[in-house]
Amino acid sequence: MLEALVSDAAQATVRALLFAGIMTVVGALCFAQRVAPAFDGDPAGAQRVRGRAQQVLRLATALLGVVLAWRLVQQAAAFADTPGEWPSQVSLVVTQTTWGTGWLVQGAAVLLVALSASPAFRPMGRQLVPLGIGALALAVTPALSGHAVGAPRLAPLAVTLDALHVTAAGAWLGTLFVIVVAALPVARDAAPGIGADLLARFSSLALASGGIVAITGLFASWLHLETLPALWTTAYGLALVRKLVALGGTAALGAYNWRVVTPRVRATGDISALRRSALIELAIATALVVLTAVLVATPLPAEG
Repeated sequence: MLEALVSDAAQATVRALLFAGIMTVVGALCFAQRVAPAFDGDPAGAQRVRGRAQQVLRLATALLGVVLAWRLVQQAAAFADTPGEWPSQVSLVVTQTTWGTGWLVQGAAVLLVALSASPAFRPMGRQLVPLGIGALALAVTPALSGHAVGAPRLAPLAVTLDALHVTAAGAWLGTLFVIVVAALPVARDAAPGIGADLLARFSSLALASGGIVAITGLFASWLHLETLPALWTTAYGLALVRKLVALGGTAALGAYNWRVVTPRVRATGDISALRRSALIELAIATALVVLTAVLVATPLPAEG
């Protein structure tokens, strides 16, 4: 039973949940800053939207807290021979390993996000600063325990761009998730102009973020693959191809929303089509997160 918590499948699950939680936190920040003001002309609607988004942020923070505890158990298990020895290894892992340092940074960032969740969704101002610091700190941490930090060349640049990759993915897909959960149910009953404004605000954010995801992803592919044949002759390359297919599907649906659904909403005020396509986009994005969780644990071609 306990061994199931540290199995390969469990470790992949934890990595996927970690990415999902971080992206949601970043998305909540972007939503509060960029998208939520679309409802400022409707005080009652704005209060509902901010309240729902705040709940999403709190749930994401709680999820990250569970994930961090689970990750610590898994790491302690790597230093122990039996489950009975796991507790005795926790102190060693936290205080005497670089992994433990990264885990502490993640824990501090999650705590900061939790403490700033309520102030961040009040009218815009300095309240967003603590949430921003916590979200950015969380976005950096995957790079500090993944392939980027161990790159044999250009490691500082690799870590920076990896953090930017995670941040941009959160700004795109994390914000979309918050919109679907927090904004669309309210926008359905709001004035037509609010739905159009919401889409305009998100579209520019999604386009910029999607471009950053593509550019930083191409850099990571070039850095880690080293040769083009590695893309189809190594486990890492094949895992990367699967991720790229999912990313392409997500981007294609995003483009459809931008070029087809958005003009329709502007013309008719009906956001039902947007909700359907956004849900499909998020479903593919879920697969993308899972594939990313597998990719970051797959040995690089040079390690094979």
